[in-house]
Amino acid sequence: MAAMRAFSCLAGHRLAKLLGVVLVVSAATVSAAPAQSGPTPEGYAAHVGSSKIIPPGSLRLDGRRMTCGQRPTVIDDQLDDYGAAYPGFLILNSKLMARVPTSVKLWIYAHECGHQFRGPDEETADCFAVQRGRRQGWLTPEGLEEICAFIRPSKGSSMHFSGSHRCESMRRCFADPKVQ
Repeated sequence: MAAMRAFSCLAGHRLAKLLGVVLVVSAATVSAAPAQSGPTPEGYAAHVGSSKIIPPGSLRLDGRRMTCGQRPTVIDDQLDDYGAAYPGFLILNSKLMARVPTSVKLWIYAHECGHQFRGPDEETADCFAVQRGRRQGWLTPEGLEEICAFIRPSKGSSMHFSGSHRCESMRRCFADPKVQ
């Protein structure tokens, strides 16, 4: 289940429904294609219905072109979080993203992209995001404080440390001169 859930913040019930679709699709195509570790962007979009696939390099957040290698972004306004990721694609809820400052939007995208390059560890994805933001020039110390204000109220869970812990860790990553 970890590979199928890979880096996603989808609720269990919704994920189980999606996995059922993926398992049926996988079983039907086993002889035609190599096995996949999760849904494709097209399979995910078809399952949720009211989503849109944005090709790699075509997404713009507040005027800034966003890229995560050759991975597309699926816009799913029914997603129960701001963003999520499966191996090979990112997912964003544009309705929730519209509620946060630009620095937070860019960090959310970079965090989900971090899962693509660094794996499922949340703290590693956070560090990837802030170092990418610093390197690309869109994340300033003030922007990092906006991100901290955004996540500070978050309680810890099995997937994430508390917001205050994550913030302290991101401050250390931001200050680290070596860039991931």
